[in-house]
Amino acid sequence: MKHYEGMFILHNRDHRGEDEGEPDTPEVVVTKLIEKVGGSVAHTVLWANRKLAYPIAGNQTGTYVLVYFSGESGAVDALNREVKLSDRCLRWMAIALDELPKEEDIPEPLTEPVSRSGRRFEGDTTAELGKDGEETRKIWELLDYKNPFVLRRMISAQGKLFSRVRSNLEAKSQRRLRTAVFRARNMALLPFVGR
Repeated sequence: MKHYEGMFILHNRDHRGEDEGEPDTPEVVVTKLIEKVGGSVAHTVLWANRKLAYPIAGNQTGTYVLVYFSGESGAVDALNREVKLSDRCLRWMAIALDELPKEEDIPEPLTEPVSRSGRRFEGDTTAELGKDGEETRKIWELLDYKNPFVLRRMISAQGKLFSRVRSNLEAKSQRRLRTAVFRARNMALLPFVGR
């Protein structure tokens, strides 16, 4: 069995028929899709309900569901077919993992940052994030597609990645930044070009 992290974007429109009852919640829709292809869901998080960085199939907003699941090697291809046939799912992405995360390692639902400190990320690889009292974390520990607020500070107004000189990252972290920005743009968390 292989382990995966999946991010699904579902639209917010209601597609109930006259003879149908209440529509399924986003978590139930994603769980049914995965179980239909023989996968088993370990954790599901209703991650965000937010405006998309660019319209997808005419939708301006979407519901993001983060799911950790296990399945056979062909499960992702079968899931890709099921998502294309689904009328609720706009886009999805699966990333292979070595092992499923523990309950305490699962990311919290996405929230907008409340306050911004005067410190900038440019050239400061040990900048504190969040409220006072939180541990100091290095920027390369936060380079993940699920953290668009940090990634947004690492790209220019035209949508280009900062160079290694400006971001002050080593080559491995710069490649990780590039991958994270690519995934965030694919999932409509970041725009492809500056606004």
